[in-house]
Amino acid sequence: MSRLADLLMGMDGAAPRSEGLGGIAGLAGRPAPVLRWRWSVLLVIVAGMLAAPAAFLARPKSVAPTPIPVKVPLPVPSPAPRTSLPGDPGRGVSALLAQSTRSVANGALQEAEDRLRQALQIKPSDPEIWSRLGVVLVRQGETTRGAEAFERAVRLDPGHAEAHRNLAITRDREGRTGEATLHYRAFLRLSRDHHPDRSEVRRRLAEMASGKAEP
Repeated sequence: MSRLADLLMGMDGAAPRSEGLGGIAGLAGRPAPVLRWRWSVLLVIVAGMLAAPAAFLARPKSVAPTPIPVKVPLPVPSPAPRTSLPGDPGRGVSALLAQSTRSVANGALQEAEDRLRQALQIKPSDPEIWSRLGVVLVRQGETTRGAEAFERAVRLDPGHAEAHRNLAITRDREGRTGEATLHYRAFLRLSRDHHPDRSEVRRRLAEMASGKAEP
């Protein structure tokens, strides 16, 4: 504003003064045209200086858009597996056997037994189901019922190597070495050469033959 005051003072000093009417001060005539033009320019400058900040303050402020939350779709559950199909009992048995295997792995032996008995209701003459049921029963401490399940499997399929081995182990634990030897040998005869239990069965037969009959 000091520069503006200097400018105003300079304008006043540069403008020719009127001598008045009749030499009486204060009765000045009309201002000179140059002075009016300078005052007009000054008013335009001042108005522009005042209008600039007012326009800046009056400018609407930009509002940041509110972010829209992203919604992740809920996962769609897989359809429950069907344990059986009309006219296809084998599918139901396969599903029940798979469930029993998972139950055994999780230590739910009673649940595994229930699934195997459900499978037997569909296929009561399946030696594999009887053999698996025998394993579950023996693991639950029901040795007698387990041995009966193994015997049922062997009767249904005399060539079932695993049923012979399981029955041999059960009889061996009961101290019935004669029956155990019979079924151990049946296992060696029926199982494949690369079966991982063949060497252990041979070792056990050798111990039993040498009088080391402790299982």
